[in-house]
Amino acid sequence: MTGHAETLTQQLPERFAAVELEAAARWVEDRVRHAGSSPARLVATFRALDAILAKSPGVVALRDLLPGSGLELLYLPPTGAATGTLASLSGEIHLDALADIGRALRAEFIATGRDMVQIEADDGARLIVHAIEVRALVMAAANVQLIDTR
Repeated sequence: MTGHAETLTQQLPERFAAVELEAAARWVEDRVRHAGSSPARLVATFRALDAILAKSPGVVALRDLLPGSGLELLYLPPTGAATGTLASLSGEIHLDALADIGRALRAEFIATGRDMVQIEADDGARLIVHAIEVRALVMAAANVQLIDTR
């Protein structure tokens, strides 16, 4: 199943090289026994997520992005904006790939005893994937105040 949003254009910003996205897809496949997505769908999903977040002028907190994983994402743009809004995300992303990514990350968290991981892009933007249970701690450490507009 694929979602689609009008926010995506043919000119997607690329902050991660194709080889990095392919490595991320292999990492997910190595950790999910019965992956529902293909490597191409994983790469496309990673690319679409990065493109959407790269367009964001401020902090973005995403709940329920990785179905069934109990994980959330916090995006901190290179500018270091300190206020954000909670958002739901739809885009040209594969829902089965998101589920596989969530399962792989949760499995890694369980195996390593971690509850968060931070990924930094070349432009200084940071993506923090964290367990729901540590949301308040992650937000405080990132100096982010969320405003729930729902």
